[in-house]
Amino acid sequence: MKIVIITGSSIRHKAFVNRVKMSKEIQIQKVFYERGDILLKDINENSNNKIQMNHFLSREATEKDFFSWFLEYSEKKFVKEEFIQRGLISENSFLKEINSINPEYIIVYGSSIIKGELIEEYKDRILNVHLGLSPYYRGSGTNYFPFVNNEPEYCGATFMFLDSGIDTGQIIHQIRPLIYSTDSFHQLSNRFLIKVFETYIELIKNIKSLDFENNDIFKRKSVNSKIYRRKDFTNESVVRLYSNFENGMIVSYLKNKKLRDKEVPLIENPKIN
Repeated sequence: MKIVIITGSSIRHKAFVNRVKMSKEIQIQKVFYERGDILLKDINENSNNKIQMNHFLSREATEKDFFSWFLEYSEKKFVKEEFIQRGLISENSFLKEINSINPEYIIVYGSSIIKGELIEEYKDRILNVHLGLSPYYRGSGTNYFPFVNNEPEYCGATFMFLDSGIDTGQIIHQIRPLIYSTDSFHQLSNRFLIKVFETYIELIKNIKSLDFENNDIFKRKSVNSKIYRRKDFTNESVVRLYSNFENGMIVSYLKNKKLRDKEVPLIENPKIN
């Protein structure tokens, strides 16, 4: 399977690329790393956002604990790489370059919004992982706001084909994280990324043999989507997040996990482990 990867440039994104490199069935033809985190830039420029900044500093520290050792000791297998400014990947110059590479699939993880001719030209050949459960939670922070809203059952990942909408592409497979009663938000989030990486690799390897005929449960069921934007990430939401953890949200969820998860059905493709 020959692929191009479009991703971010944080530790977790580089760890994902290194993990894909280890797969004998997948050949990475090129990686486009997008620089910059717009939300983090906005927070840095506002002196009133100390609570939000501490949240991101804690996320960064935990992310290093989980993935920096892997980046250091994983095989330094060479692939073509390019660092680009966030948001430029949809420009025609990159479309021409990707066309010249001629990948079988484009793999997206943690990039800016992709739009325009790239979406049209590679219809049904752009795979994306949305860190959240679509269509329940869409937009920004979709594995953050379920915990703000005391709804851990809505935390997960959705693997889908990318289209021109916001998290509206055809769903291929969905998963939930493994959660322990003593977890912090950052612990469970980073542990979940490992599961996301492994699942994504299995999906890429098996994409041509997957059956999508039964992936229509959301067409049969009316779902009221919750859509969040960057502006919804506030000091108040961070305080509520940590308060929920301190007040036993996870323990309460785990006591009724089967029942609560049942109320939020997933699309699960049996050919993906």
